[in-house]
Amino acid sequence: MKLVIPRELLLQRLQVAASVCPTRSPRPILSDVLLSADGKHLQITATDGDAVSIRLHVTDDAIEGDGQAALPAATLLSAVRSMDSESVTIEAKGGTHEIRGGKALFKLNGDDPDLFPVFHEVNVDHGVTVPYGDFTTLCQRTMFAAAREMGRYAFNGVLLELDPSEITLVATDGRRLALARLDVTTGIAKRKSAVVPLKGLTQLQRVDAADDQTLRVDVRDNVVAFALPDTEIVAQVVEGEFPDFRAVLPGDTDVPKVVAIDREQLANAIQRATITAGNEGPSVELNLNAGTLSVLSRHEGVGESRSEVDVEYDGDEVGIRFNPTFLAEYLKTVDEGQVDFRFRDRASAGLFRSSDRSLYVVMPITS
Repeated sequence: MKLVIPRELLLQRLQVAASVCPTRSPRPILSDVLLSADGKHLQITATDGDAVSIRLHVTDDAIEGDGQAALPAATLLSAVRSMDSESVTIEAKGGTHEIRGGKALFKLNGDDPDLFPVFHEVNVDHGVTVPYGDFTTLCQRTMFAAAREMGRYAFNGVLLELDPSEITLVATDGRRLALARLDVTTGIAKRKSAVVPLKGLTQLQRVDAADDQTLRVDVRDNVVAFALPDTEIVAQVVEGEFPDFRAVLPGDTDVPKVVAIDREQLANAIQRATITAGNEGPSVELNLNAGTLSVLSRHEGVGESRSEVDVEYDGDEVGIRFNPTFLAEYLKTVDEGQVDFRFRDRASAGLFRSSDRSLYVVMPITS
């Protein structure tokens, strides 16, 4: 192989591709990126061999190349990042590959590109089309609620539902649930659904794409494919059955009491309360009284704190305890200025809503 390419073009794509590669693997080639050059076009492919694969396309008049090379992603990325030249040259010489930029030279050992895993081809003419920015907003509003513990199967992913007139994403770890919907004409006749691994959606958010770029989303053959004009991501569907979230969503009669709260003031109060909530089993109390929300925390050996926020509430006094991380992570995803908090009592699930297209259900701490 020989490739000459502007350094910034290569660096931007390598940063995305390298993040897919596993840091440790019994198959060394999975730590590689596959570079495929043909004239003015470069294709960069990476996979973790399990959940996610990505292919990035770069076309530029300043690119000159031919051939393939499978090179260690992390080392190549570090080498290119360290250079201060305008262009980078990658050339196979003997049993190694020379990486040159300005006065810098690296020699990297690679693997046989023919042994690189086959990429699951994406048919860019299939699937639902949606603006990239709108879809990644759905990701932002839901992904934080998915389970991080390994072995939770479907809880470790995000449920994607494609309906004729909307797209829905749902994530839960069993103690909280985040849902976001987007009104869009999908062109499909009946619902398609799949549980997408978190890593696949994280990679999609890392792509350098404009919010108004067209994203194609397709569910088929046990994979979910995402396609942008210069990027393709294929994610293996997470095994296991996602819980029936519609059965646990509280209706208005289940959470009859409503509190309107300024989002920024609530977020700041939660942040302050976290300081004295402790590290083991932390909790903050939302204490409601007429016109006032007091956010309290106390931990033996640490101290206590209290912040007050003016709210629209005229019900009886009540105190409800929550995990502060659960509230803080949700509030970071909210763009709207106001959050409505609905509840029944101190022992039942609370419902947070900032718009009619997204919601967050979280269980209180009762012990």
